Amino acid sequence: MHIGSHSLTERVFVIAEIGANHEGCLDEAKRLIEAAARCGADAVKFQTYRADKIVAASETQRRAHFRRLELADEAFETLAHVAMEYGVMFLSTPFDVESVDLLDPLMPAFKIASGDLTAAPLVAHIAAKGKPILLSTGMADMEEIFDAVEVIERASPCGTGAPLVLLHCVSSYPTPDASANLNAIPYLRDRTGRSVGDSDHTLGIEACLAAVALGARVIEKHFTSDKTRTTFRDHQLSADPADLAHLVKGIRRVETMLGEAGKALREVETQNRVSMRRSLAARTAIHKGEVITPAMLTILRPGTGLPPSKMHEVIGLRAMKDLVPGELLTLDALTEMESCAT
Repeated sequence: MHIGSHSLTERVFVIAEIGANHEGCLDEAKRLIEAAARCGADAVKFQTYRADKIVAASETQRRAHFRRLELADEAFETLAHVAMEYGVMFLSTPFDVESVDLLDPLMPAFKIASGDLTAAPLVAHIAAKGKPILLSTGMADMEEIFDAVEVIERASPCGTGAPLVLLHCVSSYPTPDASANLNAIPYLRDRTGRSVGDSDHTLGIEACLAAVALGARVIEKHFTSDKTRTTFRDHQLSADPADLAHLVKGIRRVETMLGEAGKALREVETQNRVSMRRSLAARTAIHKGEVITPAMLTILRPGTGLPPSKMHEVIGLRAMKDLVPGELLTLDALTEMESCAT
């Protein structure tokens, strides 16, 4: 599967989730894009909403909170161009159908927030665009996840082939280690047959590295310029530039370490295979003509003599020369590999 030109098969896709950490300041949003690019992120992601389209009129405090964090519609085109300049992909999560239409020309993929997994009209409107979808699964059980996948498949021009990544997510800010439940990542992959990732809300970067080892092909981590910038909650649970740089470097190292499925001799092991494997050897002095007994044998490195698996074939054979203690057994030191009478 591809997100834009990025192949999830070839490399883990790392998203710096800026979200609303700009706190409504376009210049700060631009600075965060530059910082994320310098840290090696593949994409930056924002959130696009209007307060009156995300919470009820009765929720006056929440409306005021979201209104403070809003960016103007034209800001997102500006941010998309800034992202292009710095060589990172621009993404933003839309929270209403108008925002979907606004963002559609600017992005190669859509992100659906965990809170909107059950918002079928919004999910269907996004899916109808036919672009890859990153679907966060926080707060959802498997029945709700399958229902959302069905909505996407019905609405997508691609039908059941709709390009979709399921992001494991725990919607707790921050998520305690004991609640991270990273084993859900391979579970989601195996149950759905879809590409999977992790939208992380734990403190630190360790959970993201573990997620890659468990099969995540997309990692989304909140990103800020300064964890103490303001009292806005998301700053504290975000990665700062030093964290994000370490995270990207760590992910690249982990995916290099993972290799491919299967178990075979690695080229770097070839020399050690000989030096560290064992051979049959004389435990005691063995004189020419003596019949080999178990008590006469031991196993020693390196593996240049007869392998230990041949011990049962060696017992009962006759020594063709004197063998000193610790000497490796070879074919020319014994009679032919047949039993000999005393």
